[in-house]
Amino acid sequence: MNRPVRILNRARADVDEQFNWLVGRSLQGAISWYLAFGRAVDKMRASPESYLLAPESQRLRCELRQALFKTRRGRNYRIIFQVNEDAVTILRVRGPAQAPMKRRDMPRE
Repeated sequence: MNRPVRILNRARADVDEQFNWLVGRSLQGAISWYLAFGRAVDKMRASPESYLLAPESQRLRCELRQALFKTRRGRNYRIIFQVNEDAVTILRVRGPAQAPMKRRDMPRE
């Protein structure tokens, strides 16, 4: 069963920042990155529970999962998300060498 995917504003800003940074280096690279991100989101939508817990889960004391995707040059990116019965919520998108999520990155309830 495919669940709807919500992308929080901070995660959307992460995607925009990464895409804009890549555009400054290679338009084709930016497009490839964005397509890889989209494919990863589509896979998450289909079976979100199959993804491993993110390293931040233990420290933040909540169940966070991560979907990994790569660029053609082999750089790894992480989509950090939560799953509930109604939806998948993308909290952050982290690039190579970016710091892990912090408590302030969590949505307010």
